[in-house]
Amino acid sequence: MILNKALEELSVAIKQHSNRFVGFGSVPLSFSSGDVTLNDWVEKLVKEQKMKGLGEFTLGSGQIPLLEPIFKAASDYMSLPIWVHTFYPLNLRDIQELFLLTQKYENVPVIYGHMGGIHWLQTIELIKDTKNAYLDISAFYTTYALSLAIKEIPQRTLFSSDFPYGDPYLNLQAVKRHTSSGEVADRVLGGNISNLLHL
Repeated sequence: MILNKALEELSVAIKQHSNRFVGFGSVPLSFSSGDVTLNDWVEKLVKEQKMKGLGEFTLGSGQIPLLEPIFKAASDYMSLPIWVHTFYPLNLRDIQELFLLTQKYENVPVIYGHMGGIHWLQTIELIKDTKNAYLDISAFYTTYALSLAIKEIPQRTLFSSDFPYGDPYLNLQAVKRHTSSGEVADRVLGGNISNLLHL
């Protein structure tokens, strides 16, 4: 398994500070369905690199089908979570295709990164009743989008800030401002991801 530099750096940080960091590992999108080397790649990510999920996958519009082998491997290997960038350049049709994969592999938790960008309303609506779909709030478009996500899916909304493009402190304050209780804030600010990753 040839690791890229970013994955090597992440792996070193996790090993040095395992009480503070967990990671999601990158997987090339060149694997085809049924490729046994993909399962080997995933197993090494989990066992050797100590990753808790796969991603973040950043694709161009029209490329969502490339994720199906990854979904299959994640499904076969302990239902690993998958994190997908759903901001531009993805459009609503791409997000809908991702949703179809999410439904097909219902044992795989899927994190919709950046709330679907300008398609935040449709993204929230799509995943609201889908138990294996989660929403990452980084790069939220408006505070209304944030408050709606927390109201509609408080147990599957995940804090994030997309640093350095977003400010973690400001995102933290926004979550506290738009939650109805301390319990809901605690869920969004760490409880939900802890439960998802069995931390």
